[in-house]
Amino acid sequence: MPSGEADQRGRLGTRLVGGRVARYETIDSTNLEALRLAARGFPVGTAVIAGTQTAGRGRLGRRWMDVPGRCLLMSVLVDAPPVPGLLTAAMALSATQVLALEHGLPARIKWPNDVLLAGRKVAGVLAEGPDAGPMALGIGINVNGRPGELPAGATFVSHHLGEELDLDALAAAVLRRLDAHYHSLVAGDAGPVVEELADYDCLTGRRVMARAGGRTLFGEALGWLPDGRLAICDDAGETIHLDAGEVTLI
Repeated sequence: MPSGEADQRGRLGTRLVGGRVARYETIDSTNLEALRLAARGFPVGTAVIAGTQTAGRGRLGRRWMDVPGRCLLMSVLVDAPPVPGLLTAAMALSATQVLALEHGLPARIKWPNDVLLAGRKVAGVLAEGPDAGPMALGIGINVNGRPGELPAGATFVSHHLGEELDLDALAAAVLRRLDAHYHSLVAGDAGPVVEELADYDCLTGRRVMARAGGRTLFGEALGWLPDGRLAICDDAGETIHLDAGEVTLI
């Protein structure tokens, strides 16, 4: 059972996100629990935070691994904005800005929604939900630990910061920034989000390999589009717009 909190918006300084917070020591998936709470009538803006997940998931059907008590595992109930392709990007941007602007770390975003430190994955985002009704927008951040405790290619914030972070304070900081970005998206003003994504993008101007729809292509990443897709100029000189898939730096 969760331990709940009253309306947290005053403490967080948010307009919508964090209206209610449900906390768990162990849960199957914060995204799944957020959707269960939505079915029980919990409002948009409700956040679910867990100490560990037994069935955490990432993009493309992958399992999301965590170290109990040392990762930020959080989902927020949201409505799909007019530009749904930017929803997961807004969460990734929120975490990246907290790490970069509040902790001085060189965090970057790899399309569509991975957060990297020194080229290693420190956070991932996944949105799930029905075609109609609230969606669960989840993030997992590897916060306190050593890289050897995670799969190859992943890292912890503390490894780069040189000290551990308070998970509750980090959650609050991410929710504050998400509240601002989400407000822009639902108001139909995606411009600021797209502009700020460009500031932290790690792909633009770089040679990449992309896999999407059973096709593999090579070329140069041109950057984010206003609808959240990634533009790539392939080796044949054709501009491709990716709305899903996997992109690797070469």
